[in-house]
Amino acid sequence: MFERFTDRARKVVILAKGKATERGDDQIRPVHMLYGLAAADGVAARVLTAAGVDAAAVDRELGRASGAPPSALGSGDEAAGGDAEALAAIGIDLDEIKRRIEDSFGPGALERVPLTPRGPLNWTGRIPLTDQAKLSLALSLREARALHHNYIGTEHLLLGLLRVAERYPHGDFATATLPDLGLDPADVRTRVLDELRQPQR
Repeated sequence: MFERFTDRARKVVILAKGKATERGDDQIRPVHMLYGLAAADGVAARVLTAAGVDAAAVDRELGRASGAPPSALGSGDEAAGGDAEALAAIGIDLDEIKRRIEDSFGPGALERVPLTPRGPLNWTGRIPLTDQAKLSLALSLREARALHHNYIGTEHLLLGLLRVAERYPHGDFATATLPDLGLDPADVRTRVLDELRQPQR
């Protein structure tokens, strides 16, 4: 999926990682991604600016919400369902992977291996993404496909973040960020689509 990211979209993730590092956070959260979108160039930054949100506003919100722990998608079956849905969105069949692992290594093989968020497949470096941040990336791919785009740009990343906020209205991102910044997901989505109809800049 990451090979489809435009240079500007890649910069968003780099800025998000930098902001998480600067703040001493141990995971990249959706609000860090929102900061990256506001701080980078592109469709998302123009839409956020038009909605009255810039990187400084997101940074202030990060300061106010610093006591909030990074939240997962949920717990139990809700979390497992969200993870499976995010993986399916990028073409990964979790049940098939589990079946193949158990065919090779025996029943329960996955339970015998401790899972860690850090490792060679962690493309962001030493800081992993929270479950909601991962889901936002998977949903950005879905947004790009829905718009018949063969790339993932800042506009798709923003739409993916909005989808996470809509799905988890009591999640860390939605309650700690969108209302306090005055962002309405439906309005921002309309602004993104209007921006995409304008001549390319």
